[in-house]
Amino acid sequence: MTVKNRPLLILFGGRDREGIILRLKSLHYPIRAVVAPERASEKLVQSLARISMEGLRVVRCRKASLVRTLEEFRGDTLLSIGFPYLLPRAALDLFPLCLNVHPTLLPQYRGPTSGPYILMNRETESGSTVHLIDEGMDSGPIVLQAKATLSRFDTIRSLRRKVYSLEPDLVVQALERLKGPGFQPVPQDESRASVYPKARTPADSEIDPRQTLLGLFDFIRACDPDDFPAFFYVEGQKVCIRLWRPDRPQVDGEDTL
Repeated sequence: MTVKNRPLLILFGGRDREGIILRLKSLHYPIRAVVAPERASEKLVQSLARISMEGLRVVRCRKASLVRTLEEFRGDTLLSIGFPYLLPRAALDLFPLCLNVHPTLLPQYRGPTSGPYILMNRETESGSTVHLIDEGMDSGPIVLQAKATLSRFDTIRSLRRKVYSLEPDLVVQALERLKGPGFQPVPQDESRASVYPKARTPADSEIDPRQTLLGLFDFIRACDPDDFPAFFYVEGQKVCIRLWRPDRPQVDGEDTL
């Protein structure tokens, strides 16, 4: 499989992951447009604003009209970054090559919001995967992966930061690898696959206060302290929990405990 110098069409829904797009632009990869969902969080809107400031065309679309929107870009190379919709066959057939950037080490932790479970399960590493898109959920053959080391003091924010910082170089390397003659992506090992298909909601951060603090530690650090804080109820009142270490090493950009 080889990649010709086709323009890139980028499907984008991954807040704070615009670094991939900005890196591709800085290296003069031709980007025809960035397609984003019409409904977007405030943080995703901020990411889209940074993309627009770079002079890139941003197209907003609804799920129901996705295929019609993509018709304009038929024949491009499609690159999906945190896009919230599974692509139907009618969309995939428009493009000779469809790639996705998934922020876990596939085949483990497939799904739209699997990051917290990496921390709950006390994984010691995570990373990101560039893979071909098929009609399954994050199940296509793997082009390239990059790994990051985790500690017991990582939080959902530091996990994202570590993984997202890998992705600009990872995507560029994957695209270059696909240009090489004879390269074939590697099918995922289904015997190692794990899937977390349900999008997390604030209710998923409710803890059982009858458990010990040590027993709850990994669950709490997996909850975003602002967007999805860990909480429980006392006399009908919601009480939220935030963890920190007074002796945490001072490292720029760190969001560890």
